[in-house]
Amino acid sequence: MTMTRSSLIRRILVYAVMTCTALLTIAPFLLIISTSLKTTDEINIYGPLSLPHVVHWDNYSRIWEVGKFLTYYKNSVIVTAVVVLFVIVFSLLGAYPFAYMKFRAKGIFFLIVLWGLTIPLDLIIIPLFNNLKSMGLLNTIWSLILPQIAMSIPFAIFLLRGFMKDIPNALLESARMDGSTEMKNLYYIIMPMLYAPLVSLIVFTAIGTWNNFMLPTILIQNDHLRTLPVGLNYFQTKFTMNYPMIATAAIVSALPAAITYIVFQRNILSGAMVGALKE
Repeated sequence: MTMTRSSLIRRILVYAVMTCTALLTIAPFLLIISTSLKTTDEINIYGPLSLPHVVHWDNYSRIWEVGKFLTYYKNSVIVTAVVVLFVIVFSLLGAYPFAYMKFRAKGIFFLIVLWGLTIPLDLIIIPLFNNLKSMGLLNTIWSLILPQIAMSIPFAIFLLRGFMKDIPNALLESARMDGSTEMKNLYYIIMPMLYAPLVSLIVFTAIGTWNNFMLPTILIQNDHLRTLPVGLNYFQTKFTMNYPMIATAAIVSALPAAITYIVFQRNILSGAMVGALKE
């Protein structure tokens, strides 16, 4: 079928708008990358929008020398790994009964879990600070791990339960008749069918934990326990006028989360849609 003139014009306009939107979206990232490859003198002479005349890759090696990014990276990796591990385990154990078991006040308990989705961190940060202080956990790595596990579990249970409800209960009934326990059903039947939502949940939890700024800022005063976002903030304060170093530090901090999202992008979208919509 021959494309009409109006259809051709409409398609050209759509592609033009999409191209402009993509350029506007990617422009700040390109500017930061370009700035990280310059020197301060070069920015002052040629302006911040100019391309690097000489590529200074040494900025990326200096960042590890002048800052404590290795320590910040280690703390972020430890906190993120532990939070993701416990969230996956607890959410699987919590979503399974809500999806397949019958017990008294099941609906009420599920509403309580969903209530956790509506409570913002700003509302509980003061009592959380006082509770952690009374428990002796303030200014420790556990003050970052435990609250983030608790705040991530409601969404995780909601996501996994939505997907589990779509798996036929006949599979579990057949397994029970063969003598299988509930734990075996969860491990051998349900978990292999939860690949997309589990990957989605892991990525959401990991990125959210990695980028968390409020908790480490308020609960951690020891510089050796700070995570990457807080370390980046202190680094920025130290090198206020050194724009190339600040841009380099920003790229180094954001790179793991960006790579994770790009690699698992399809799993994130499919897992989120399936877990949220299927009942």
